Amino acid sequence: MYSRIIKFTVILVMLPMIFGVGLGYGLVNYLEIPDVKQLESYRPKSATRLYADDGTLFAELFVEKRIPIPLTEMPRHLRLAFVAIEDVRFYNHFGVDIRGIGRAFFRNVMSKGITEGASTITQQLARNLYLTPQRTYKRKIEEAILAIQIERTYSKDEILNMYLNLIYLGEGAHGVEAAAYTYFHKKAKDLTLEESAMLAALTKSPSRLSPYKNAARTVERRNTVLRKMYEAGFIDKASYAKAVQTTLAIAPFKTYEKRTGYFTEYVKQVLEEYVEHAQDVFTSGFNVKTTMNLKMVQYAYEAIEKGMEGYKKRHPGVKELPEVALVAMEVKTGELKVLVGGRDFSQSPYNRAVQAKRQPGSSFKPIIYLTALEQGYGPDSMLRDSPLSYTNPYTGVGWNPRNYGNEYHGDVTMRRALELSLNTATIRLLEQVGLENVIDMARQLHITSRFEPNLSLALGTTEIAPIELATAYATFARGGAYVQPISVKAITTMDGEERYREEAVEEPIVTPEIAYTLVDIMKGVIKRGTARAAAKMPYYLAGKTGTTDDFRDAWFIGFSPNLLCAVWVGYDKKTNLGAKEAGGTTALPIWIEFMSKALPFYPNTDFPPPTVDLHQP
Repeated sequence: MYSRIIKFTVILVMLPMIFGVGLGYGLVNYLEIPDVKQLESYRPKSATRLYADDGTLFAELFVEKRIPIPLTEMPRHLRLAFVAIEDVRFYNHFGVDIRGIGRAFFRNVMSKGITEGASTITQQLARNLYLTPQRTYKRKIEEAILAIQIERTYSKDEILNMYLNLIYLGEGAHGVEAAAYTYFHKKAKDLTLEESAMLAALTKSPSRLSPYKNAARTVERRNTVLRKMYEAGFIDKASYAKAVQTTLAIAPFKTYEKRTGYFTEYVKQVLEEYVEHAQDVFTSGFNVKTTMNLKMVQYAYEAIEKGMEGYKKRHPGVKELPEVALVAMEVKTGELKVLVGGRDFSQSPYNRAVQAKRQPGSSFKPIIYLTALEQGYGPDSMLRDSPLSYTNPYTGVGWNPRNYGNEYHGDVTMRRALELSLNTATIRLLEQVGLENVIDMARQLHITSRFEPNLSLALGTTEIAPIELATAYATFARGGAYVQPISVKAITTMDGEERYREEAVEEPIVTPEIAYTLVDIMKGVIKRGTARAAAKMPYYLAGKTGTTDDFRDAWFIGFSPNLLCAVWVGYDKKTNLGAKEAGGTTALPIWIEFMSKALPFYPNTDFPPPTVDLHQP
């Protein structure tokens, strides 16, 4: 008798234990609960931010546009706006809101489906970090367990900070800092009460409530957030009344964002050289100080637009406008101030300033003259300018190069030959100084094109990227020293650690005396030569026009002692620009319009003559 009672008692005690262990084992195997301590080392994907030379943010590179900030940089009204609308009992529950769960459960039963949730901020954090957005009871159980574990491990402020840096708020913005920049062009710490309420309003449906799509609906939801804040005691009646009457003031999309695409793409490639993995450029949250000048970018696009208006007037029936590339570079530092690879990045992201190689025409000639100067020729050395004729001894095919306009000047100085861009005189000079010597000079100037050793080189038949020819010209202007173009000045991490700082490194190519002599000759191109239209500008300038035989490419590259600008105009297809669309007609007006606005940024000084070393014997 007693033995049966004992057995029955043991069964009554053990059965719940066995059931509990079995249920626990089943839940462990059924549910997927990660270790919440992983949050201690969790670093969300953060946007890399590009700044112009004046510190203005102009682009972000991201998989998720996010800028993590500490809770101390979020104003109190911003934090409480999210608490009011998302989880008003946030500071009182243990991760799960039992009252909210009861209300949601009742409504879901009545509607025979999951139509309402009761997720706390902690549960939303758990879901965003670890779980899928799928609406199932399994996921809700996992979410609740994770939320409780998170609350046991972290403080309320730590949880709120993680949540406000993680939440998606529309227009590609993750977290309140990125959203503050997106909608108001300011930091989160500078947001007003009504601006903070607007961000909190977006949590329900970031796309549907976007102020760029439906401002009235956004204001309605914002005012709901403000009312919730007032009812919770987070703000007083006066603040509430004033905020709900405030007009929604959303910052417009910055127009320069459409104009900096070519430069941004170029910087992306540069940044990949300084990270271990290319993906780090988009996820590591670097702050990148670039060399770009936004005012000059504006001037460049205004100049291009005006140049195209002139082109349309000369060709009223044209259906498709040519493309334009413009490179502006500081002479002394090599810093790229403008990099435009086409008329419209959104229509054609192909960067013609960097990727396209085009025939430079006569704009290649200064490299031939530089080679001659290095060999001992001078500005007054005489050249013969008269018709030429060559016959290929192997094929019997003739080549009869001509001057532009078929005009010849007989015996001319080397200075005059470059000023007037005389083809036949330059071909004879090329023969005298040697093809291989000129090709070697071009390579020393870091022009990477494949050069064919034939006399048509004097006419600029070898295709060259605009940025490479611009950099070569900057070498002339800099006194014969080459500097690699610089687009990135410094890279720092989110923690302020400097990862990289660029310093200009000069590589001597020719002596300062030779470079100065070439620049002096090129001054004459503007004063008396093919670029006379720029002579009226009140600055010390030098440069060279370039035109291909079939008018497919028009160039002008010119510079002051401080700033260089290269302009190329042409079609992507093998289409000519039209009769007499030479560099001085098509490219030079764009150059003049741009430089007239950009040059006032710099002192108006003449090119300095080479310094004499008094210590030399």
